[in-house]
Amino acid sequence: MTKTLKERLEESTEKSKEVLEQLTSDDISRDEFRKLMSDYVGYRFFLEPDEMFTGNILALAEFSVEKLLRINDLSVSLSEGSITCTNQKDTDIKKVLLSLTLQRALNVQFTPAESADLDTIDKLACALYDAKSDPSRARA
Repeated sequence: MTKTLKERLEESTEKSKEVLEQLTSDDISRDEFRKLMSDYVGYRFFLEPDEMFTGNILALAEFSVEKLLRINDLSVSLSEGSITCTNQKDTDIKKVLLSLTLQRALNVQFTPAESADLDTIDKLACALYDAKSDPSRARA
């Protein structure tokens, strides 16, 4: 039986939670953390491993939004359907929410300027890994 979109999204959400638990572990190496971060982004953005064609978070977010729109309604393009009432693209919002979720889970905090510079999965992973062992980066 083919799973519904809702079931597939729920499964992806569950897998991302499992990966997030591993990311918060103190016993994880930097290389393991970086690999798991890529898995986490894939699950959160509902992308298959072969769809992770770049490390650029905004490009993956755009592909993710387009994929979901294609699945739901082939007549809607990203440019028509993904601007919010605050004139923010869904891709920007996905990137911000991804970063905030990870910062909260790891109990670290970046400034908005620092967050904006973390435009690739690898940059985000390295910054989070370093910050989680730095008491000065802890959330207030």
